[in-house]
Amino acid sequence: EATLGIARRLSQQGHDVRLLGHRSIEERRGNHGWRFHPFEHTADFDSTIPFDLDAEMSMLTEQLWFSESVARDVREELEREAADVLVVDCMLIGALCAGEAAGIPTVALFHAPFVIFRGGPLVDMMSPALPGLNAIRTDLGLSPVDSIADVHDACALSLVAAPSEFEPEIPLPPNVRFIGPVLDAPPLMRRADELHVDDGPEPLIVVALSTGHQGQSELLQRLVDALGAVRARVVVTTGAAVEPRTIAASDNTRIVQFVPHNRLFPHASLVVTHAGLGTVLTALSHGVPMLCVPIGRDQFFNAARVEAVGAGHTIPADADTKAIGEMVQLTLEDQFARANAKQMATVIAAYDGATDAGTELQLLAQSSLHRLQP
Repeated sequence: EATLGIARRLSQQGHDVRLLGHRSIEERRGNHGWRFHPFEHTADFDSTIPFDLDAEMSMLTEQLWFSESVARDVREELEREAADVLVVDCMLIGALCAGEAAGIPTVALFHAPFVIFRGGPLVDMMSPALPGLNAIRTDLGLSPVDSIADVHDACALSLVAAPSEFEPEIPLPPNVRFIGPVLDAPPLMRRADELHVDDGPEPLIVVALSTGHQGQSELLQRLVDALGAVRARVVVTTGAAVEPRTIAASDNTRIVQFVPHNRLFPHASLVVTHAGLGTVLTALSHGVPMLCVPIGRDQFFNAARVEAVGAGHTIPADADTKAIGEMVQLTLEDQFARANAKQMATVIAAYDGATDAGTELQLLAQSSLHRLQP
């Protein structure tokens, strides 16, 4: 989301933007002013297509995060056509190394909390991949590193698509900039469902789980069943990974595949979410409290931060319908959560996501050109 939002903003400002990635990105999202170049050596990956969740970490590690083929695709693209600045998803460690080896100002773009890359479960899960990473770095003519953080710290910039106020305070490397969430990224899908919502007499609850495959269908049905007993209007967005017709709707519930969150959240009294960072920050930007139901990845951390800023509550993904209904009612009635969510909206409004990123990237490109001039 952050990558595409920044790419679109830079394109609108007249910059020549090339987007290198999986074919499924353009197939599902369309083109928004950039020049799209598909990976040539890297196998295509579409997060909406079901895959073996038990093998998720090994698949992501080998095929994406520490992939020699991704590093090769980036290296060959830069050899084919030079660039002033390279912006890379912070998870694509091999690609970051390719930028470092090419001597181009390289930017790590964080679409997950910065702090989780400095220590904790994610770092522990990634650490077995370090020998393979260092093999890639050797092939690129780079020195080995002791941690993933070393790669991020070697970048000209680390842009974090979140407000600093959402993360716990830690010592930060000098290359870190918090740009806030990118709230105006291109739509997740080419076609949005027709759905009219307003500020009706009953509260609006929006249910939004992952847009990618996380085996969420059973949880989604349980949430719908629980919310059927709540006095509220309910809208469920299934995302591309789940067909709406596979979820049985309650009388008070509309189930659609995709409606942009910025059309729904301004009318919502509560968002029930898996706590992906994009959904969390979009809800907070509209001052909407959340009930978080984390499934995996960075979602447990994000849910804990929602609680830490006092903007909602968390319930386990295996909770039964009775427990879900009770926690939904509690969160709806929690005036402190509502006030804290509105306070976070004020905080986020002070950032300007894609615009702030564009400013940082232009300054980086200009400083790089000045260094190259005799």
